[in-house]
Amino acid sequence: MKRSICRLNIIGGLLFVVSSAAGQRLPQIETDYVSFAYDAQESLVEFYLAVEARSLMDAAQDAEHHAVIGLYLRRMNSSETNMDSTEDRPVWVEELDFSVPDTSSIINGQIFLRRTRFMVPPGEYELQIDLPVSGQDAVQVSRDVTIPDYHQPERCLLSDIILASSIVDSGDKEAPHYKNGLVILPNMRQLYGADSAELFYYAEAYNPGCAASDSGMYTLFTYVTEAGRATPVPDYRKRWKRDVHQTDILHGAFDLSNLGSGTYFLRMAILDSNDEVVVEQKRKFFVFNPSVKRSAINGTASAETFDKNINAFMMSEEELEREWRYIAVILNDQESRRMKRLEGLDARRRLLMEFWKVRDPTPGTGQNEFRDEFYRLMRYANERYSMQRFEGWETDRGNVLLRYGRPESIEANLYERGRKPYEVWTYNHLPGEGQAEFIFADLDGFGEFELIHSTVAGEQKLFDWTERISEKY
Repeated sequence: MKRSICRLNIIGGLLFVVSSAAGQRLPQIETDYVSFAYDAQESLVEFYLAVEARSLMDAAQDAEHHAVIGLYLRRMNSSETNMDSTEDRPVWVEELDFSVPDTSSIINGQIFLRRTRFMVPPGEYELQIDLPVSGQDAVQVSRDVTIPDYHQPERCLLSDIILASSIVDSGDKEAPHYKNGLVILPNMRQLYGADSAELFYYAEAYNPGCAASDSGMYTLFTYVTEAGRATPVPDYRKRWKRDVHQTDILHGAFDLSNLGSGTYFLRMAILDSNDEVVVEQKRKFFVFNPSVKRSAINGTASAETFDKNINAFMMSEEELEREWRYIAVILNDQESRRMKRLEGLDARRRLLMEFWKVRDPTPGTGQNEFRDEFYRLMRYANERYSMQRFEGWETDRGNVLLRYGRPESIEANLYERGRKPYEVWTYNHLPGEGQAEFIFADLDGFGEFELIHSTVAGEQKLFDWTERISEKY
């Protein structure tokens, strides 16, 4: 029997509620996944599913309040199939069985949390989730899953990071969420605040000996940054020397009770003997602390003041490289060529200071309005367009925002019948162009809006874009 298909992107940590074609509400769910090394051919994936108990039982298929959620993993972009499709045959299948004999025992807000594990070769996958609907066939939702290749013996590597609500030592290997002598309760929403202020984290380092110093130890640097910032938030950084193991278990915690509300990243980096980053991993999280003033975070009057006072010659190499990554979006061709030819930290620092200086509309005032606006736009992009493993400024919408500024209007068409979700950005007075448009579309149903067409010279062109966003395409 054919199932109805609901093509929705599920971003880890986000709660969603959708309705079936008949108008019935589907279970409220949150999903997340992390990956780790396993062997030379496969990586280990841990997939988490949190389901609101009451909504799941309401959607149960029988009077016994028995519901089954099906999980189906398919490889994408297989050489054996069309590059725009997935294989019909899943590489991994699992059914999660939920049942409650007495629904009166369910309390409001109760969550069923399940972890399941599987091993697959590295690559790009689609995870299809079949959700039960009372009296109907299951409805399908899906999300993309990227599994890295951890079998690279010559390189230092870091696994994905688990953000958790608690991590405790345990010798009970049968305990739910047991892992390497620990019981880890994942924080599915990656939200912390007054009621749950402690952020716990877990990751694994592979072959860290490639960064070891003469002492035979390596350096791990774990820290918190605000979205769009390279500099660690004061008091939220940990740096320590560690003994080298082929696989090193990394876990710890930060107390976020004094951190203001906003979007942040937990970053973990392995440093070599020169304090240069060998490999880094990051994970986004959110803080809601309405009683904490955000300006107190950096010990400055405002975020803008903090940004404008950064002196390139005070930056570490890591901070300098990050700054170059940010401004690469708006570098002109001449600056890009100069940057690639430069050798040495001081030369790169001088070019960075020159980059901001020539763009300063009010030189000599002690404030660079261009730079301030650039970082305001970056924070805006990170707040609105960030995905699980990508900051907002790295997306197509974030790039356009940084290059051209805020559009005069954004026409969001997310639920137009017969068309995939798309947005039309309009600029009325773009220098050298006059009125201009940018068209972004979620072509794959994964929530990633790609730039598919623009009227601006040198940008992406797709003159039949209205047909490309058709559901029939």
